[in-house]
Amino acid sequence: MRLRLEFGMGMRGVGLALLVACAAAAQEAPKAARESQPAAPQAELTQLGAAAQSLQHDLPSFECQETGLSQALKKGKVKAQVRFVATVRVERAAAGRLGEELEVTEVNGKPPRGRFDPPFMVGGGFGESLFFFLPTTQACFHYSLSAGRIDFESPPGTFDRPQCTNTGAPKGFALLDDAGNATHLERQVPHEYAQQVHVVDFTAIDFVPTELDGKVYPLTAKMVADVPKEGSVTFHFEATYTGCHLFKATSRILPGVTPVPESDPAVPHP
Repeated sequence: MRLRLEFGMGMRGVGLALLVACAAAAQEAPKAARESQPAAPQAELTQLGAAAQSLQHDLPSFECQETGLSQALKKGKVKAQVRFVATVRVERAAAGRLGEELEVTEVNGKPPRGRFDPPFMVGGGFGESLFFFLPTTQACFHYSLSAGRIDFESPPGTFDRPQCTNTGAPKGFALLDDAGNATHLERQVPHEYAQQVHVVDFTAIDFVPTELDGKVYPLTAKMVADVPKEGSVTFHFEATYTGCHLFKATSRILPGVTPVPESDPAVPHP
């Protein structure tokens, strides 16, 4: 099973004002409550929104080494398990969407033989990793800021709004460095919503700044995902991504074939 990844966690309660007998005190309580509420984290959301857009729309084609673990667990015990090493190629299609291709080079410490059939696989952890901070998505969430952390959640009923149906009604948080960049993200989606939009129930991601084609992107360095299934079975997936670099197609001149200069105007297009 291979699921796509979309990302959210953490809800902060709003304190209830105490009722008092004195009318004057009752009038002051709402004012005090308003003053005690933190300001909306607009600067942080603007920065995270720009990073999310950059991943979704500007990230060039690249490839990494993926080292992964796929498990089926029942009551905490491993029922099936596959460890693998692969090259994952993330390519931007003509329509602008990112696609992933996996070339497995090692399965359980040996060269692959036959069909690669792990218990559980997750993809889409690069271009969509900051999905819940996209400017077009921010209206679907409530955000709260604390030191080095921003929490987000879907208020009740949000998932039923047309523009928010693909979010999966998550809650989650992101950890930020001193410059406001995301270093870690976790999100949880209620199981019934996760099933509707075909995403994993829980995801945790570590980010690392990576330069590709002269621009720095917050690329996924590690991803962990869990999906509970019927019969006390839980699918668990984790992967680390290293050595990410621009993906460039290569060509080889075959014997007896004369290469034609690209600038030759006489060469017809196929």
